[in-house]
Amino acid sequence: MNEMDDKEFADQLLKSLATTPVPAGLESRILADFDRLAAEGRFSGGPAARLKHFAQRWADRLWPGAPVWQPASVLALSLAVGLMAGAFVPSLSSSRSTTTSESTLLADTSSVMDYYKDL
Repeated sequence: MNEMDDKEFADQLLKSLATTPVPAGLESRILADFDRLAAEGRFSGGPAARLKHFAQRWADRLWPGAPVWQPASVLALSLAVGLMAGAFVPSLSSSRSTTTSESTLLADTSSVMDYYKDL
């Protein structure tokens, strides 16, 4: 049996494989995408660049083609409207008269089933 190390075995195995030429269109598309990503700065920069890229990616999913501040302001406005509606719009239960027994908290009443007794 022929003894060879891993590097020689891998080299011999790779040389024995049939090669398929890469179509020119695919190669140019891969290189163009790499150039585009490099121009965007995706491959360089520190944590601030990665955070900016993450925010831009989410903004593009929410509102494609818009600057980052537009989706962020729309989401902040919808949050503010929802909080104001929850604070200022009266619920149905507060508009009707309630008795003392109806207004007790659930924690103040005894539960129908006490599971801790089974332990």
